Amino acid sequence: MKPTSVEFARFLTEWEPQVRRYLLWLEGDPGIIDDAAQETMISAHQYWGRVSRYENKRAWLFRVAGQRLSRAREARRRNGLSTDPHELPDKLDDRDALVCRVVRIDILDAVRKLPQQQATAIALQLQFDYLLSDIAEIMGVSTGSVKTHLHHARKTLETLLADTDGGI
Repeated sequence: MKPTSVEFARFLTEWEPQVRRYLLWLEGDPGIIDDAAQETMISAHQYWGRVSRYENKRAWLFRVAGQRLSRAREARRRNGLSTDPHELPDKLDDRDALVCRVVRIDILDAVRKLPQQQATAIALQLQFDYLLSDIAEIMGVSTGSVKTHLHHARKTLETLLADTDGGI
């Protein structure tokens, strides 16, 4: 049975925002996120006949998103198109929104400093609250490896996010 465009449209509507949220944990440049998300969904469409039959489309999708992110970063670097990932909007409506954004930027910036495997594991857990087995499937590693990546990521994040008094 050939998948329909309606099936793909539903898939795109459900998963494209999740791919973007995942990529945001790993990259601060909106242009790179856009490129990687778009290329990921193009690949999903291109291989939809096969992807639509996968039991766990999510694992394929996030694995491809990570690959497309690497490609988008490299393409931007080659073309000298880097942008400032810490740019905030000029106007904010209230002070609480600014505080929330600054805290979130600090956390995202810290995650982006982690080694790739640690950043991927922690992003999947924090953004989507996935089980270790789900993260392992997405990353293509064992559950034990995921535990190790998460342990090291938490330790590093604790250090990176510590204030002058030693707390987070």
